[in-house]
Amino acid sequence: MKLKFLVLTALALAACASAQEPSPHTPAPMPRLDAAVQAARAHVAAHEEALIDELRALLALPNVASNEADIRRNADLLVAMLERRGISARLLETPEAPVSVFGELNTPGATRTLLFYAHFDGQPVEPLEEWATPPFTPTLRAGRLEDGAAVIPWREARYPLDDEARIYARSSSDDKAPILAMLAALDALRAAGMPLRVNLRFFLEGEEEAGSPNLARTLQTHRDALAADLWVFGDGPIDPRGIPRVSLGVRGITSFRITVFGPAVSVHSGHYGNVAPNPAARLAHLIASMRAPDGRILVEGLTADAPMREALALARDGFDSEGMLAGPQIAESESGLAYGEAILRPALNVTQLSYGGAGPQRNAIDPEASAGFDLRLTPGLEPAEVRPALEAHLRTQGYMLVDEAPTPEQRRAHPRLARLTMDEFGYPAAASSLDDPGVRRAVDIVVAAANGPVSIAPLMGGSLPIAPIGEVLGAPFVIVPIVNPDNNQHAPNENLRMREFRRGVETYAALLAEGGW
Repeated sequence: MKLKFLVLTALALAACASAQEPSPHTPAPMPRLDAAVQAARAHVAAHEEALIDELRALLALPNVASNEADIRRNADLLVAMLERRGISARLLETPEAPVSVFGELNTPGATRTLLFYAHFDGQPVEPLEEWATPPFTPTLRAGRLEDGAAVIPWREARYPLDDEARIYARSSSDDKAPILAMLAALDALRAAGMPLRVNLRFFLEGEEEAGSPNLARTLQTHRDALAADLWVFGDGPIDPRGIPRVSLGVRGITSFRITVFGPAVSVHSGHYGNVAPNPAARLAHLIASMRAPDGRILVEGLTADAPMREALALARDGFDSEGMLAGPQIAESESGLAYGEAILRPALNVTQLSYGGAGPQRNAIDPEASAGFDLRLTPGLEPAEVRPALEAHLRTQGYMLVDEAPTPEQRRAHPRLARLTMDEFGYPAAASSLDDPGVRRAVDIVVAAANGPVSIAPLMGGSLPIAPIGEVLGAPFVIVPIVNPDNNQHAPNENLRMREFRRGVETYAALLAEGGW
Protein backbone atom coordinates (compact mmCIF):
# COMPACT_ATOMS: atom_id res chain seq x y z
CA MET A 1 0.00 0.00 0.00
CA LYS A 2 1.67 3.22 -1.15
CA LEU A 3 1.56 6.73 0.23
CA LYS A 4 -0.43 7.89 -2.79
CA PHE A 5 -3.29 5.71 -1.46
CA LEU A 6 -3.28 7.76 1.72
CA VAL A 7 -3.20 10.98 -0.28
CA LEU A 8 -6.18 9.87 -2.35
CA THR A 9 -7.99 9.10 0.87
CA ALA A 10 -7.18 12.56 2.18
CA LEU A 11 -8.37 14.24 -1.00
CA ALA A 12 -11.61 12.28 -0.83
CA LEU A 13 -12.03 13.21 2.80
CA ALA A 14 -11.74 16.88 1.93
CA ALA A 15 -15.17 16.54 0.32
CA CYS A 16 -16.61 14.84 3.38
CA ALA A 17 -18.96 16.29 5.98
CA SER A 18 -16.75 17.46 8.83
CA ALA A 19 -16.48 19.95 11.62
CA GLN A 20 -14.41 22.39 9.60
CA GLU A 21 -16.41 23.44 6.54
CA PRO A 22 -19.58 22.66 4.58
CA SER A 23 -19.39 19.77 2.16
CA PRO A 24 -20.73 19.50 -1.39
CA HIS A 25 -21.54 15.87 -0.65
CA THR A 26 -25.21 15.32 0.17
CA PRO A 27 -25.75 12.30 2.43
CA ALA A 28 -28.51 9.87 1.60
CA PRO A 29 -31.64 10.24 3.74
CA MET A 30 -31.50 8.71 7.22
CA PRO A 31 -35.11 8.49 8.36
CA ARG A 32 -34.40 6.14 11.27
CA LEU A 33 -31.28 7.79 12.67
CA ASP A 34 -32.86 10.11 15.24
CA ALA A 35 -35.14 7.34 16.45
CA ALA A 36 -32.16 4.98 16.83
CA VAL A 37 -30.23 7.54 18.88
CA GLN A 38 -33.25 8.16 21.11
CA ALA A 39 -33.82 4.42 21.48
CA ALA A 40 -30.23 3.91 22.60
CA ARG A 41 -30.47 6.74 25.10
CA ALA A 42 -33.70 5.40 26.56
CA HIS A 43 -32.46 1.82 26.69
CA VAL A 44 -29.26 2.67 28.55
CA ALA A 45 -31.15 4.87 31.00
CA ALA A 46 -33.60 2.04 31.74
CA HIS A 47 -31.11 -0.84 31.85
CA GLU A 48 -27.82 0.72 32.86
CA GLU A 49 -27.36 -1.31 36.03
CA ALA A 50 -27.78 -4.59 34.15
CA LEU A 51 -25.40 -3.44 31.41
CA ILE A 52 -22.76 -2.39 33.92
CA ASP A 53 -23.12 -5.68 35.78
CA GLU A 54 -22.49 -7.45 32.48
CA LEU A 55 -19.41 -5.31 31.86
CA ARG A 56 -18.12 -5.92 35.37
CA ALA A 57 -18.33 -9.69 34.89
CA LEU A 58 -16.32 -9.41 31.69
CA LEU A 59 -13.74 -7.07 33.22
CA ALA A 60 -13.23 -9.39 36.17
CA LEU A 61 -11.76 -12.04 33.86
CA PRO A 62 -7.96 -11.67 33.51
CA ASN A 63 -7.18 -11.27 29.82
CA VAL A 64 -3.45 -10.66 29.36
CA ALA A 65 -2.83 -11.66 25.76
CA SER A 66 -0.02 -14.10 26.57
CA ASN A 67 -2.27 -16.32 28.72
CA GLU A 68 -4.23 -18.49 26.30
CA ALA A 69 -6.26 -20.18 29.04
CA ASP A 70 -7.53 -16.81 30.26
CA ILE A 71 -8.25 -15.74 26.68
CA ARG A 72 -10.40 -18.83 26.20
CA ARG A 73 -12.35 -18.08 29.39
CA ASN A 74 -13.05 -14.58 28.09
CA ALA A 75 -14.10 -16.00 24.74
CA ASP A 76 -16.52 -18.44 26.37
CA LEU A 77 -18.20 -15.60 28.26
CA LEU A 78 -18.46 -13.50 25.10
CA VAL A 79 -20.10 -16.37 23.24
CA ALA A 80 -22.67 -16.55 26.05
CA MET A 81 -23.24 -12.77 25.86
CA LEU A 82 -23.88 -12.98 22.11
CA GLU A 83 -26.15 -16.01 22.43
CA ARG A 84 -28.28 -14.27 25.08
CA ARG A 85 -29.16 -11.80 22.34
CA GLY A 86 -30.14 -14.45 19.82
CA ILE A 87 -26.89 -14.13 17.90
CA SER A 88 -25.49 -17.37 16.54
CA ALA A 89 -22.05 -17.44 18.17
CA ARG A 90 -19.07 -19.76 18.33
CA LEU A 91 -15.37 -19.85 18.98
CA LEU A 92 -13.12 -19.49 15.96
CA GLU A 93 -10.37 -22.05 16.30
CA THR A 94 -7.14 -21.83 14.33
CA PRO A 95 -4.34 -24.34 15.00
CA GLU A 96 -1.64 -22.98 17.33
CA ALA A 97 -3.46 -19.67 17.80
CA PRO A 98 -5.55 -18.16 20.59
CA VAL A 99 -9.29 -18.37 20.06
CA SER A 100 -11.42 -15.56 18.68
CA VAL A 101 -15.20 -15.19 18.78
CA PHE A 102 -17.60 -15.05 15.84
CA GLY A 103 -21.22 -13.94 15.93
CA GLU A 104 -23.81 -13.94 13.15
CA LEU A 105 -27.26 -12.43 12.88
CA ASN A 106 -28.93 -12.56 9.46
CA THR A 107 -31.72 -10.21 8.43
CA PRO A 108 -34.28 -11.42 5.87
CA GLY A 109 -34.01 -9.44 2.66
CA ALA A 110 -30.78 -7.64 3.62
CA THR A 111 -28.28 -7.16 0.82
CA ARG A 112 -25.39 -5.78 2.88
CA THR A 113 -23.34 -7.22 5.71
CA LEU A 114 -21.87 -5.09 8.47
CA LEU A 115 -19.15 -6.56 10.69
CA PHE A 116 -18.19 -5.14 14.09
CA TYR A 117 -14.62 -5.74 15.22
CA ALA A 118 -13.13 -5.37 18.68
CA HIS A 119 -10.51 -7.29 20.65
CA PHE A 120 -10.95 -8.69 24.12
CA ASP A 121 -7.37 -9.50 25.05
CA GLY A 122 -5.40 -6.96 27.07
CA GLN A 123 -1.97 -5.60 27.78
CA PRO A 124 0.11 -6.82 30.75
CA VAL A 125 -0.79 -5.19 34.06
CA GLU A 126 2.70 -4.67 35.43
CA PRO A 127 3.82 -2.73 37.37
CA LEU A 128 1.04 -3.76 39.71
CA GLU A 129 2.11 -1.29 42.38
CA GLU A 130 1.09 1.57 40.09
CA TRP A 131 -2.54 0.44 40.02
CA ALA A 132 -4.61 2.27 42.62
CA THR A 133 -6.99 -0.71 42.70
CA PRO A 134 -6.50 -4.27 41.38
CA PRO A 135 -6.64 -4.35 37.56
CA PHE A 136 -9.17 -7.18 37.41
CA THR A 137 -11.39 -5.88 40.18
CA PRO A 138 -13.60 -3.34 38.40
CA THR A 139 -13.76 -0.25 40.58
CA LEU A 140 -16.18 2.66 40.34
CA ARG A 141 -14.95 6.18 41.06
CA ALA A 142 -16.87 9.45 41.09
CA GLY A 143 -14.42 10.91 38.57
CA ARG A 144 -10.72 10.85 37.64
CA LEU A 145 -8.30 9.13 39.98
CA GLU A 146 -5.76 11.91 39.29
CA ASP A 147 -8.24 14.46 40.60
CA GLY A 148 -8.71 12.55 43.85
CA ALA A 149 -12.12 11.14 42.97
CA ALA A 150 -13.44 8.81 45.64
CA VAL A 151 -14.18 5.12 45.17
CA ILE A 152 -17.90 4.35 45.15
CA PRO A 153 -18.65 0.84 46.48
CA TRP A 154 -20.80 -0.97 43.96
CA ARG A 155 -23.47 -1.64 46.58
CA GLU A 156 -23.81 2.14 46.99
CA ALA A 157 -23.92 2.96 43.27
CA ARG A 158 -27.01 4.84 42.14
CA TYR A 159 -28.18 4.44 38.56
CA PRO A 160 -28.01 6.11 36.18
CA LEU A 161 -24.41 6.83 37.10
CA ASP A 162 -23.09 10.35 36.79
CA ASP A 163 -21.61 11.23 33.41
CA GLU A 164 -18.20 11.78 35.06
CA ALA A 165 -18.17 8.42 36.85
CA ARG A 166 -15.43 6.07 35.73
CA ILE A 167 -14.87 2.33 35.85
CA TYR A 168 -11.25 1.36 36.47
CA ALA A 169 -9.99 -2.02 35.22
CA ARG A 170 -7.73 -3.47 32.56
CA SER A 171 -9.49 -3.40 29.17
CA SER A 172 -12.32 -1.23 30.50
CA SER A 173 -11.76 0.99 27.47
CA ASP A 174 -9.54 -1.15 25.24
CA ASP A 175 -11.80 -2.94 24.11
CA LYS A 176 -14.32 -4.56 26.46
CA ALA A 177 -16.59 -1.52 26.87
CA PRO A 178 -16.89 -1.04 23.09
CA ILE A 179 -17.95 -4.69 22.80
CA LEU A 180 -20.73 -4.16 25.30
CA ALA A 181 -21.72 -0.89 23.60
CA MET A 182 -22.16 -2.75 20.29
CA LEU A 183 -24.40 -5.32 21.97
CA ALA A 184 -26.34 -2.67 23.91
CA ALA A 185 -27.01 -0.83 20.64
CA LEU A 186 -28.58 -3.98 19.22
CA ASP A 187 -30.62 -4.40 22.42
CA ALA A 188 -31.87 -0.82 22.11
CA LEU A 189 -33.10 -1.17 18.53
CA ARG A 190 -34.93 -4.39 19.38
CA ALA A 191 -36.57 -2.80 22.43
CA ALA A 192 -37.77 0.04 20.21
CA GLY A 193 -39.12 -2.35 17.57
CA MET A 194 -36.61 -1.24 14.93
CA PRO A 195 -35.56 -4.23 12.83
CA LEU A 196 -32.12 -4.32 11.27
CA ARG A 197 -31.70 -3.76 7.53
CA VAL A 198 -28.26 -5.36 7.35
CA ASN A 199 -26.81 -8.75 8.11
CA LEU A 200 -24.71 -8.39 11.23
CA ARG A 201 -21.41 -10.11 12.07
CA PHE A 202 -19.06 -9.85 15.04
CA PHE A 203 -15.38 -10.70 15.01
CA LEU A 204 -13.88 -10.39 18.49
CA GLU A 205 -10.15 -11.04 18.38
CA GLY A 206 -8.17 -12.71 21.16
CA GLU A 207 -4.59 -11.77 20.28
CA GLU A 208 -4.56 -8.15 19.09
CA GLU A 209 -2.39 -7.02 22.00
CA ALA A 210 0.08 -9.79 21.09
CA GLY A 211 0.45 -8.29 17.61
CA SER A 212 -2.12 -10.51 15.83
CA PRO A 213 0.55 -12.92 14.50
CA ASN A 214 -2.09 -15.49 13.56
CA LEU A 215 -4.76 -13.15 12.24
CA ALA A 216 -4.05 -13.75 8.55
CA ARG A 217 -4.32 -17.53 9.08
CA THR A 218 -7.55 -17.08 11.05
CA LEU A 219 -9.01 -14.95 8.27
CA GLN A 220 -8.00 -17.50 5.66
CA THR A 221 -9.45 -20.38 7.67
CA HIS A 222 -12.77 -18.62 8.27
CA ARG A 223 -12.93 -16.30 5.27
CA ASP A 224 -16.46 -17.28 4.23
CA ALA A 225 -17.88 -16.53 7.68
CA LEU A 226 -16.02 -13.22 7.93
CA ALA A 227 -16.95 -11.83 4.51
CA ALA A 228 -18.60 -8.42 4.89
CA ASP A 229 -19.24 -5.24 2.94
CA LEU A 230 -17.78 -3.09 5.71
CA TRP A 231 -15.80 -3.66 8.91
CA VAL A 232 -16.41 -1.22 11.78
CA PHE A 233 -13.60 -1.11 14.35
CA GLY A 234 -14.35 -0.04 17.91
CA ASP A 235 -10.73 0.48 19.00
CA GLY A 236 -9.06 3.71 20.11
CA PRO A 237 -10.20 6.91 21.87
CA ILE A 238 -12.32 9.82 20.70
CA ASP A 239 -10.80 13.23 20.03
CA PRO A 240 -9.23 14.95 23.10
CA ARG A 241 -11.64 17.84 22.55
CA GLY A 242 -14.41 15.45 23.57
CA ILE A 243 -15.90 15.19 20.09
CA PRO A 244 -16.49 11.98 18.12
CA ARG A 245 -13.81 10.72 15.78
CA VAL A 246 -13.76 8.64 12.63
CA SER A 247 -10.42 7.34 11.38
CA LEU A 248 -9.88 5.90 7.92
CA GLY A 249 -6.39 4.56 8.38
CA VAL A 250 -3.83 3.28 10.85
CA ARG A 251 -0.08 3.08 11.02
CA GLY A 252 1.47 -0.34 10.86
CA ILE A 253 4.04 -1.68 13.31
CA THR A 254 7.06 -3.90 13.67
CA SER A 255 9.39 -4.29 16.65
CA PHE A 256 13.02 -5.27 17.10
CA ARG A 257 15.93 -5.34 19.57
CA ILE A 258 19.55 -4.40 19.12
CA THR A 259 22.22 -5.78 21.48
CA VAL A 260 25.72 -4.30 21.53
CA PHE A 261 28.56 -6.34 23.02
CA GLY A 262 31.55 -5.24 25.08
CA PRO A 263 34.00 -7.31 27.15
CA ALA A 264 33.24 -11.00 27.70
CA VAL A 265 32.85 -10.41 31.46
CA SER A 266 32.14 -7.41 33.67
CA VAL A 267 35.32 -5.44 34.29
CA HIS A 268 36.38 -2.69 36.69
CA SER A 269 35.43 0.70 35.25
CA GLY A 270 38.62 2.25 36.61
CA HIS A 271 41.07 -0.37 35.41
CA TYR A 272 39.35 -0.72 32.05
CA GLY A 273 37.80 2.70 31.42
CA ASN A 274 38.93 3.91 27.97
CA VAL A 275 40.15 0.38 27.29
CA ALA A 276 37.17 -1.97 27.26
CA PRO A 277 34.41 -1.01 24.82
CA ASN A 278 31.48 0.35 26.80
CA PRO A 279 28.39 -1.27 25.26
CA ALA A 280 25.95 1.22 26.81
CA ALA A 281 27.81 4.23 25.43
CA ARG A 282 28.15 2.58 22.04
CA LEU A 283 24.46 1.76 22.04
CA ALA A 284 23.66 5.41 22.78
CA HIS A 285 25.75 6.53 19.81
CA LEU A 286 24.11 3.89 17.64
CA ILE A 287 20.62 5.10 18.60
CA ALA A 288 21.69 8.65 17.80
CA SER A 289 22.84 7.49 14.37
CA MET A 290 19.37 6.02 13.72
CA ARG A 291 17.19 8.81 15.01
CA ALA A 292 17.62 12.60 14.90
CA PRO A 293 16.79 14.76 17.93
CA ASP A 294 13.52 15.75 16.26
CA GLY A 295 12.58 12.11 15.73
CA ARG A 296 13.37 11.91 12.01
CA ILE A 297 14.52 8.44 11.02
CA LEU A 298 18.09 8.48 9.70
CA VAL A 299 18.21 4.84 8.58
CA GLU A 300 18.26 4.71 4.81
CA GLY A 301 15.22 2.85 3.49
CA LEU A 302 13.02 3.50 6.53
CA THR A 303 11.69 6.89 5.54
CA ALA A 304 8.60 7.64 3.49
CA ASP A 305 7.98 10.40 0.99
CA ALA A 306 6.68 13.63 2.52
CA PRO A 307 2.87 13.75 2.52
CA MET A 308 1.23 16.02 -0.01
CA ARG A 309 -0.12 19.41 1.00
CA GLU A 310 -3.76 18.31 0.83
CA ALA A 311 -3.16 15.38 3.18
CA LEU A 312 -1.32 17.60 5.64
CA ALA A 313 -4.13 20.15 5.71
CA LEU A 314 -6.70 17.48 6.46
CA ALA A 315 -4.54 15.83 9.13
CA ARG A 316 -4.01 19.15 10.89
CA ASP A 317 -7.75 19.80 10.97
CA GLY A 318 -8.54 16.25 12.07
CA PHE A 319 -6.62 16.36 15.36
CA ASP A 320 -6.48 18.52 18.44
CA SER A 321 -2.71 19.03 18.59
CA GLU A 322 -2.91 21.19 21.71
CA GLY A 323 -5.03 18.62 23.52
CA MET A 324 -2.80 15.72 22.53
CA LEU A 325 0.15 17.51 24.16
CA ALA A 326 -1.71 18.83 27.21
CA GLY A 327 -2.92 15.45 28.50
CA PRO A 328 0.53 13.88 29.05
CA GLN A 329 2.04 17.31 29.91
CA ILE A 330 4.29 17.65 26.85
CA ALA A 331 5.78 21.13 26.35
CA GLU A 332 6.16 20.81 22.59
CA SER A 333 6.01 18.20 19.87
CA GLU A 334 9.36 16.42 19.56
CA SER A 335 9.16 16.72 15.79
CA GLY A 336 8.09 20.34 15.83
CA LEU A 337 5.12 19.29 13.70
CA ALA A 338 1.41 19.44 14.43
CA TYR A 339 0.11 16.13 15.75
CA GLY A 340 -1.75 15.17 12.60
CA GLU A 341 1.27 15.90 10.42
CA ALA A 342 3.62 14.03 12.74
CA ILE A 343 1.68 10.77 12.53
CA LEU A 344 1.71 10.84 8.74
CA ARG A 345 5.39 10.02 9.05
CA PRO A 346 6.96 6.75 10.25
CA ALA A 347 8.17 6.83 13.86
CA LEU A 348 11.14 5.00 15.38
CA ASN A 349 10.53 4.68 19.12
CA VAL A 350 12.97 3.47 21.76
CA THR A 351 10.76 1.43 24.07
CA GLN A 352 13.27 -0.23 26.40
CA LEU A 353 16.89 0.17 27.52
CA SER A 354 18.75 -2.56 29.39
CA TYR A 355 22.22 -2.29 30.92
CA GLY A 356 23.77 -2.92 34.30
CA GLY A 357 20.78 -4.64 35.87
CA ALA A 358 18.63 -3.42 38.74
CA GLY A 359 19.81 -2.34 42.17
CA PRO A 360 22.58 0.01 43.27
CA GLN A 361 24.88 1.45 40.64
CA ARG A 362 28.14 -0.48 40.16
CA ASN A 363 31.47 0.86 38.95
CA ALA A 364 31.75 -1.71 36.20
CA ILE A 365 31.63 -2.06 32.44
CA ASP A 366 29.23 -4.90 31.66
CA PRO A 367 29.32 -7.32 28.73
CA GLU A 368 26.31 -6.07 26.80
CA ALA A 369 23.63 -3.43 26.45
CA SER A 370 20.38 -3.72 24.53
CA ALA A 371 17.52 -1.55 23.40
CA GLY A 372 14.01 -2.42 22.29
CA PHE A 373 12.36 -0.45 19.51
CA ASP A 374 9.05 -0.24 17.76
CA LEU A 375 8.71 1.22 14.30
CA ARG A 376 5.35 2.72 13.35
CA LEU A 377 4.87 2.29 9.63
CA THR A 378 3.05 4.59 7.23
CA PRO A 379 1.67 3.62 3.82
CA GLY A 380 4.53 2.86 1.47
CA LEU A 381 6.74 1.23 4.13
CA GLU A 382 6.43 -2.55 4.50
CA PRO A 383 7.57 -4.69 7.47
CA ALA A 384 9.71 -6.83 5.14
CA GLU A 385 11.83 -3.78 4.30
CA VAL A 386 12.85 -3.14 7.90
CA ARG A 387 15.40 -5.86 8.66
CA PRO A 388 17.55 -5.36 5.52
CA ALA A 389 17.62 -1.61 6.14
CA LEU A 390 18.64 -2.04 9.79
CA GLU A 391 21.33 -4.59 8.95
CA ALA A 392 22.81 -2.29 6.34
CA HIS A 393 22.80 0.62 8.78
CA LEU A 394 24.52 -1.37 11.52
CA ARG A 395 27.24 -2.41 9.10
CA THR A 396 27.80 1.17 7.97
CA GLN A 397 28.36 2.01 11.65
CA GLY A 398 31.16 -0.54 11.73
CA TYR A 399 29.36 -3.45 13.38
CA MET A 400 29.70 -7.11 12.56
CA LEU A 401 26.36 -8.84 13.08
CA VAL A 402 26.06 -12.07 15.06
CA ASP A 403 23.07 -14.35 15.53
CA GLU A 404 23.87 -15.22 19.15
CA ALA A 405 26.39 -14.36 21.87
CA PRO A 406 29.74 -13.82 20.15
CA THR A 407 32.42 -16.48 20.32
CA PRO A 408 35.89 -15.76 21.75
CA GLU A 409 37.24 -15.78 18.21
CA GLN A 410 34.69 -13.21 17.07
CA ARG A 411 35.42 -10.99 20.07
CA ARG A 412 39.14 -10.99 19.34
CA ALA A 413 38.72 -10.41 15.60
CA HIS A 414 35.98 -7.72 15.54
CA PRO A 415 35.99 -4.59 17.70
CA ARG A 416 32.27 -3.87 17.15
CA LEU A 417 29.74 -6.65 17.54
CA ALA A 418 25.94 -6.42 17.57
CA ARG A 419 22.91 -8.66 17.32
CA LEU A 420 19.61 -7.71 15.68
CA THR A 421 16.49 -9.66 16.57
CA MET A 422 13.09 -8.96 15.01
CA ASP A 423 9.81 -9.72 16.73
CA GLU A 424 7.68 -12.25 14.90
CA PHE A 425 4.65 -10.00 14.56
CA GLY A 426 4.23 -6.94 12.42
CA TYR A 427 1.89 -5.58 9.80
CA PRO A 428 1.82 -2.65 7.39
CA ALA A 429 -0.31 0.47 7.51
CA ALA A 430 -3.81 0.43 6.03
CA ALA A 431 -6.18 3.08 4.70
CA SER A 432 -9.72 3.17 3.33
CA SER A 433 -11.11 5.53 0.71
CA LEU A 434 -14.36 7.45 0.74
CA ASP A 435 -14.84 6.29 -2.82
CA ASP A 436 -16.19 3.15 -1.18
CA PRO A 437 -19.94 3.67 -0.62
CA GLY A 438 -19.96 1.81 2.69
CA VAL A 439 -17.15 3.90 4.09
CA ARG A 440 -18.80 7.15 3.04
CA ARG A 441 -22.14 6.01 4.43
CA ALA A 442 -20.58 5.16 7.81
CA VAL A 443 -18.89 8.56 8.02
CA ASP A 444 -22.15 10.31 7.13
CA ILE A 445 -23.97 8.37 9.85
CA VAL A 446 -21.46 9.26 12.56
CA VAL A 447 -21.55 12.92 11.54
CA ALA A 448 -25.36 12.97 11.56
CA ALA A 449 -25.61 11.10 14.88
CA ALA A 450 -23.18 13.48 16.57
CA ASN A 451 -25.29 16.52 15.65
CA GLY A 452 -22.14 18.59 16.13
CA PRO A 453 -18.42 18.62 15.39
CA VAL A 454 -16.72 15.37 14.34
CA SER A 455 -13.01 14.77 13.91
CA ILE A 456 -12.27 13.06 10.57
CA ALA A 457 -8.73 11.68 10.44
CA PRO A 458 -6.99 10.10 7.44
CA LEU A 459 -4.61 8.14 9.68
CA MET A 460 -4.54 7.16 13.35
CA GLY A 461 -1.27 7.27 15.26
CA GLY A 462 -1.73 3.84 16.81
CA SER A 463 -1.65 0.51 15.04
CA LEU A 464 -4.33 -2.06 14.38
CA PRO A 465 -4.06 -5.33 12.41
CA ILE A 466 -6.22 -4.02 9.58
CA ALA A 467 -3.84 -4.69 6.69
CA PRO A 468 -4.31 -8.49 6.86
CA ILE A 469 -8.07 -7.99 6.60
CA GLY A 470 -7.65 -6.05 3.38
CA GLU A 471 -5.11 -8.52 2.02
CA VAL A 472 -7.18 -11.64 2.78
CA LEU A 473 -10.77 -10.42 2.53
CA GLY A 474 -10.52 -7.19 0.54
CA ALA A 475 -12.93 -5.52 2.95
CA PRO A 476 -13.07 -1.74 3.47
CA PHE A 477 -13.21 -0.43 7.03
CA VAL A 478 -13.81 2.55 9.27
CA ILE A 479 -12.64 3.07 12.84
CA VAL A 480 -15.32 4.49 15.14
CA PRO A 481 -13.88 4.76 18.66
CA ILE A 482 -16.11 5.64 21.58
CA VAL A 483 -14.02 5.79 24.77
CA ASN A 484 -12.63 8.81 26.61
CA PRO A 485 -9.26 10.06 25.38
CA ASP A 486 -7.72 10.01 28.89
CA ASN A 487 -8.48 6.33 29.42
CA ASN A 488 -4.91 5.18 30.25
CA GLN A 489 -5.08 2.30 27.79
CA HIS A 490 -2.03 0.01 27.93
CA ALA A 491 -1.10 1.63 31.27
CA PRO A 492 -1.99 1.27 34.95
CA ASN A 493 -5.40 2.61 35.98
CA GLU A 494 -7.10 2.11 32.63
CA ASN A 495 -10.61 3.48 32.82
CA LEU A 496 -13.91 4.18 31.07
CA ARG A 497 -15.95 7.34 31.57
CA MET A 498 -19.71 6.82 31.53
CA ARG A 499 -20.44 9.82 29.32
CA GLU A 500 -18.51 8.32 26.42
CA PHE A 501 -19.99 4.86 26.94
CA ARG A 502 -23.53 6.21 26.63
CA ARG A 503 -22.69 8.23 23.54
CA GLY A 504 -20.97 5.20 22.08
CA VAL A 505 -24.11 3.11 22.36
CA GLU A 506 -25.98 5.86 20.51
CA THR A 507 -23.38 5.97 17.73
CA TYR A 508 -23.39 2.21 17.21
CA ALA A 509 -27.20 2.16 17.26
CA ALA A 510 -27.20 4.75 14.46
CA LEU A 511 -24.77 2.63 12.43
CA LEU A 512 -26.96 -0.44 12.90
CA ALA A 513 -30.14 1.42 11.99
CA GLU A 514 -28.84 3.23 8.90
CA GLY A 515 -25.93 1.06 7.78
CA GLY A 516 -27.78 -0.59 4.90
CA TRP A 517 -26.61 1.73 2.13
